[in-house]
Amino acid sequence: MAIRKAVILCAGEGTRLRPLSFCRPKHLMQVAGRPLLGWILEALSEAGIEQIGVITPPDPDALREFVEDGKRWGMTATYLVQPEPLGLAHALDTAREFVGDEPLLMYLGDNALEWSLAQFIKRFEESQAQAAVLVKQVDDPRQYGVVEMTGGQVMRMVEKPPEPRSNLAIVGVYAFQPVIFDVIERIAPSARGEYEITDAIQRLLEDGGRVIAHELEGFWEDAGSPADLLRINGFYLRQLSLELRGVVDAASVVEGPIGLDVGTQVTNSRLSGPSLIGKDSVIANCTIGPDVTIGSNCHIINAQLRNCIVEDDTHIENLPAGLIESVIGRQVRMTGEECCSRPRRIVVGDMCCIEVT
Repeated sequence: MAIRKAVILCAGEGTRLRPLSFCRPKHLMQVAGRPLLGWILEALSEAGIEQIGVITPPDPDALREFVEDGKRWGMTATYLVQPEPLGLAHALDTAREFVGDEPLLMYLGDNALEWSLAQFIKRFEESQAQAAVLVKQVDDPRQYGVVEMTGGQVMRMVEKPPEPRSNLAIVGVYAFQPVIFDVIERIAPSARGEYEITDAIQRLLEDGGRVIAHELEGFWEDAGSPADLLRINGFYLRQLSLELRGVVDAASVVEGPIGLDVGTQVTNSRLSGPSLIGKDSVIANCTIGPDVTIGSNCHIINAQLRNCIVEDDTHIENLPAGLIESVIGRQVRMTGEECCSRPRRIVVGDMCCIEVT
């Protein structure tokens, strides 16, 4: 049976992204001009998914406001509340009724990856396996679920082992037959008090089930920290076809791919791509880029930005030494002084006022 349904896990609190995640779920953090979840929904739609079950925390308003009924992406959306953060298997189990007796795709809603989901789904459908996972080689697998496999067949799976016997980490994309729900009923909480999806898959293996893995060689990152967000931002900027739709004066220089939305004005500045600036923004006496995303209705005056995300309605002025590797939230007011002699790395949550000295 073909996979038509996807379960997207969006109930995580995003504690490592605070203060950015105090005001909204981490899945709605802006990268390359749109929320991360928007990129994921687009990829699911392109892969042929028709129905999505969005796993939310008890307060799902922000996620509902963004996804709505899902029709923007050609899908229908159902919202499923995970009342407590008790692990990935527990989160998936809240979708039991939504999934029914069909196979499913499970996608962690804070993951960005360079992979054809349609290809992953097709391989799973043709394999007659009970589960499939994406894996990637990492330098330190101790922080991940780790897969041991032979010839594409998973032999063993362990969550965050202190002494890994493989460097293959599980990427946040899985495919399952509905038997996974019966298996979840038979696992116990782990030492950290969570129902681990790795434990469920391991139990499936012990029951004689077949689990396959596909190795990802391209980009993968989960949005666990501001540095992760910046890497994801740079990755997606390179996927875009960027256009100059705003106004750049004769005293400015444009180098590389630049996206400039309507109503934005650039004066006496240097723009280096890839970079993206939203609509109705003002850029004056600045050096911007590469790998910079600036939102709509922003004013950036006499500043340098490199490898940064600046969200909507934010004003930055008098930072001639500039910001690097920084994430600035919405409705922020940031001012500096002409004497600032070195670039700063700063993470600022929404609606803050900050003076850089």
